[in-house]
Amino acid sequence: MNLEIISREPEEQRFATPLLFVHGTGHGAWCWDEHFLPFFAARGFSAHAVSLRGHGKSDIRGKLKWVSVANYVDDVFRAASRLPAKPVVIGHSLGGLVVQKYLEKHSAPAAILVAPSPSEGMFLSGLKLQLKNPWLMTRVMLKQDYAVMFSTPALAKKFLFSEDADDEKIAGYVERFGSE
Repeated sequence: MNLEIISREPEEQRFATPLLFVHGTGHGAWCWDEHFLPFFAARGFSAHAVSLRGHGKSDIRGKLKWVSVANYVDDVFRAASRLPAKPVVIGHSLGGLVVQKYLEKHSAPAAILVAPSPSEGMFLSGLKLQLKNPWLMTRVMLKQDYAVMFSTPALAKKFLFSEDADDEKIAGYVERFGSE
């Protein structure tokens, strides 16, 4: 199974420890490539982002709804194993949960969790979303796909971006979001 890994190497490597970024729900390695990978490469880090199976350009066997967090942990392990040294692992949202689970069985020099999904699950925050957005969450449940929450620029802005974010850029991102 092919895993997409986007890499940005520094012109002058200042740090031996690579960075490995793990995306959140409905995203892919692409979400780290616009700002984060170039930023860290410019400062001397070997920077990499993995697209978990069924995301970005990574392959999947079967249907995405049957993929588990353990499968995603295996993807991170496979990506980390391809690097010349154990990486610092950095995860956002679902990627933060995957990084937490990765660290239960694998070592890393460090880990950074950016707004991680809690290890005990999303029940309480999901309940709050349901109460505030009953029709939207009904659609999410009927489609069995949380990416419905980001399926239009207005929804993506509401749940993922600040009020002053550029609407045109958000529309471009929405076209790249996938299922979860």
